[in-house]
Amino acid sequence: MTARVVIGAVISLGAAIMLVAGYAIGGQAGLLAVVALGAAAVLLTARLRIPPPSRQLPPRPEQQTGPRFPAYRRIESALGQAQISRRHFDYSTRPMLQRLLAARLADRRRLDLTRDTRAAREALGDDLWPLLDPARPASSDSQPPGVSEQTIARIVDRLEDL
Repeated sequence: MTARVVIGAVISLGAAIMLVAGYAIGGQAGLLAVVALGAAAVLLTARLRIPPPSRQLPPRPEQQTGPRFPAYRRIESALGQAQISRRHFDYSTRPMLQRLLAARLADRRRLDLTRDTRAAREALGDDLWPLLDPARPASSDSQPPGVSEQTIARIVDRLEDL
């Protein structure tokens, strides 16, 4: 016989003796008290065998691996590349911002970015228009600096205000 079988037999025999003793001493109330104490002992034993919960916080989106938030990662990548050079801005960040500008102008002001460039320029502002002007050819300058984070933030703020 293995140790588990012996331990199981001893526990079963002990439980039977406790049930008989409880019934002999207190009748049905004694039997109920023994069953309640036995159930409490089983629950306590089970709870003590469960490991405590991990206190570690869930990973932030930039720390997660796998296919979670692919759109977020694309946007984050495009915004990060804007600061490398004008070429990086023009080929990754600018098209995304132009799509957002076109959508905001169409939804809020019924303007077409490519046909109503004068009104679009007034809506965005003369200071930021050169960065998103659809008529401007893409830069081939891959030397730093690109477009600063503060300028990107101003563009996004302006797009939100449209």
